Amino acid sequence: MLYHIATYGCQMNEYDSGVLATMMESEGCVATDDPSAADFILVNTCSVRQKAEDTALARISKFKPFKRANPNLKIVLAGCMAKNHGESLIQKMPLIDYVIGPDHYRKIPDILFGNPVHASRKNSAARTMVEFDSLEMYKDASAKLASPFSTYVAIQRGCNKHCSYCIVPHVRGPEKYREEAGVLREVREAAERGVREITLLGQTVNAYRSGDTSFAKLLEQVSLVPGIERIRFTSPHPRHYTPELIDVLLGNPKVCAHAHIPLQSGSNVMLKKMRRQHQIDDFLRITEKLRGANPLYGLTTDIICGFVGETESDFEQTLEVVREVQFDSAFMFIYSPREGTESAREPETLSEEEKKERHRRLVDLQNEITLARNRMMIGNTECILVERPSTRNPEEWVGKTGNFKKVIFRPAGSVSPGAWANIHIDDIRGWTLRGTPAEE
Repeated sequence: MLYHIATYGCQMNEYDSGVLATMMESEGCVATDDPSAADFILVNTCSVRQKAEDTALARISKFKPFKRANPNLKIVLAGCMAKNHGESLIQKMPLIDYVIGPDHYRKIPDILFGNPVHASRKNSAARTMVEFDSLEMYKDASAKLASPFSTYVAIQRGCNKHCSYCIVPHVRGPEKYREEAGVLREVREAAERGVREITLLGQTVNAYRSGDTSFAKLLEQVSLVPGIERIRFTSPHPRHYTPELIDVLLGNPKVCAHAHIPLQSGSNVMLKKMRRQHQIDDFLRITEKLRGANPLYGLTTDIICGFVGETESDFEQTLEVVREVQFDSAFMFIYSPREGTESAREPETLSEEEKKERHRRLVDLQNEITLARNRMMIGNTECILVERPSTRNPEEWVGKTGNFKKVIFRPAGSVSPGAWANIHIDDIRGWTLRGTPAEE
């Protein structure tokens, strides 16, 4: 039997899809990239923005011919969208067989292969599992590797922050931390299979705690696993950058010199309305310590334009923080109300044109900074983790630096994914660094 997984959203969803893949393969199924050939289609969804939901539903609607051709095809809608909308999804799209929330993934094999109570397509309630009555903790879980040399390992689920614009706590539930032993077991298993780079995942990943083990201590433990040479993590929260953690980030050579720290706004007034639980001075103290120790430390971020009540002064403060921090890149979003969140109950204070105009100004500024930050890399020799051939020219290869910059180079000899290469950075084309192999 063949299965196909379509994934939308964040790296947490990518990891969850890896867990689903492991479950399906434990039942003897084989993955296929062709949904028309599949016996089971699992769509792992995101609810952070309406566009993500619309995209997933549009994709599912294209499966109708496959259902007609194969009446035994089972379609599962999983993930955050399942928790957010539940049974109504089956009513809206009857071709969906099951709607399974993020805390019920382990029941999917039983539903698809072993439990006849779920076989009926008449009772939609029997086909829906979305409540938080069984909280997933990734106990004994192992996700299918994201690649043979680099993969994700989830250490935390859910979120306690309740930012006023964010639906994650409603669909992922409260923070839950995976036991340290389980994390290290999965990291060791990945290393034994050739993985060299690990990315630790969590909604507020640096809030992690297991007994006496803090996130900083966990990073140290992961760095001791034989074969693991690079460690990344996402997404941290500014509130949980402890002195202990910063010491590890700057002192452990296996922890990459890159952090994605969501800013969201440069205005303390907006941060309070967003319920972000930190202020700009807190954020700047973190970035100053990281960049003070290493001017090329990679800093990336998320920023929201046009939040409810944002004044021109608030937005100018955001621009000023962007100028001061000099982010290497940023995900910049135009605010849109998300049903079910606190901020969605407030009336909009800006027109779409005003929000778009602010977004344009922010993007223009960040583009200038990104180019300037990339130029700082020219002349350096960087250790690159090779990923794949370039899609534009298969004679060239793509890899990333420790500070998370993409580099394209033409190898001097044979090269393969997962190899290390010392590359001299000598040019920029567009937003991408280019280099040549350095002499030994």
